[in-house]
Amino acid sequence: MTFPFALITALVISMAIIPLMMRLAPRLGMVDMPDPRKVHARPVPRVGGIGIILGAMASIVLWMPIEGWLLSYLCGSVVLLLFGAWDDSRELGHYVKFIGQFAAAIGVVYWGGLWVAHFPFFKGELNPLFGKPFTVIAIVGMINAINHSDGLDGLAGGESLMSLGCLAYLGYAAGGLDLVIVVGAVIGGVFGFLRYNTHPARVFMGDSGSQFLGFSLGVLAVHLTQQINPGLSMAVPALILGLPIIDILAVFFQRIRQGMSWFRATRNHVHHRLLELGYQHYQAVVIIYAVQACFVICAIVLRYESDWTVIGVYLAGCTAVFALLVIAERRGWHAGGEGNQGEQTGLLGRLSSSPRIRRLPSHFVQATVPAYLIIASLSVKQIPADCGIAAMTVALATLVGVLIYRSAAF
Repeated sequence: MTFPFALITALVISMAIIPLMMRLAPRLGMVDMPDPRKVHARPVPRVGGIGIILGAMASIVLWMPIEGWLLSYLCGSVVLLLFGAWDDSRELGHYVKFIGQFAAAIGVVYWGGLWVAHFPFFKGELNPLFGKPFTVIAIVGMINAINHSDGLDGLAGGESLMSLGCLAYLGYAAGGLDLVIVVGAVIGGVFGFLRYNTHPARVFMGDSGSQFLGFSLGVLAVHLTQQINPGLSMAVPALILGLPIIDILAVFFQRIRQGMSWFRATRNHVHHRLLELGYQHYQAVVIIYAVQACFVICAIVLRYESDWTVIGVYLAGCTAVFALLVIAERRGWHAGGEGNQGEQTGLLGRLSSSPRIRRLPSHFVQATVPAYLIIASLSVKQIPADCGIAAMTVALATLVGVLIYRSAAF
């Protein structure tokens, strides 16, 4: 029962905080201005990550005992929140952002004791002198993978939700309730953010949100495979984390091959290339969602297969994605070309243009969350004191959110 309570608590707090931060964003300088590398044409507040992080952290503190690796995870999240908000306000350089990222990762590894002791294709345990630095670099890499994938409305949030759902399922199956509750809190924070980030977005998550999601995915993947269920294939995190990993590696490879700086912003991510091929914004997002969903499903199905099998499936999927992109680019294929629009994108266009279809996600949340709360309240004979406090917190946060939303509307 704790998982849905953690999710709903984070969801409500996130939805209450984000509208307030949207109003404060211009004063804080936290507004994303258009430029040739970006796809939005108007200034958009980039404060959604603050709502995600505060919602998730508040829910975790409320529903879990804070000790061990979890304390180091929360401290790392605070560090990323501070550095991310600073960057969203002042546009920090890459090396300054690395300070915050490495500080968060080092804290989890060396203080929280969360590191990769079992490595794919390697029997036995790794020497801590290699395993701990590798874990730090891997977590920092995942932070930047999600950060770089945050280029379209709903993209980074949706990709992360799929990976988080996979982690929750695998953690639950192995009895890792601490991981499941943390995942529930993070999912709730993301859901609250996506309420305002669906295309066309009214708010971006910014570096604070994307770095937090990458950090959470990296940490939770290590916790799952190294501590909760070491019987899993040690290569399965590649499938769980999916497309963002190979995307950032491919971008770095292209930049190095062209003699560019690793950190110079370019338009050669997968979502940029799909847009260049003529796909509309939502179509590019749907395509990437589909690829990520395939990776996540494979992670569940192949979780106990050999490392060679898991890596083989992952590399085959990545090769197929980039091969199709290269072939389409070299042949000058365009999604809006004659014969393509009606066959390839007509159905998506008709679905997206339907007001009823576009309102379905909102109606689903509006119906299921109250229904769950009513059913849960009627199914228990006695309400514990902490649940009563949580219910009052959620009610107050909901009231604040409603008042803020109505004041913003007028």
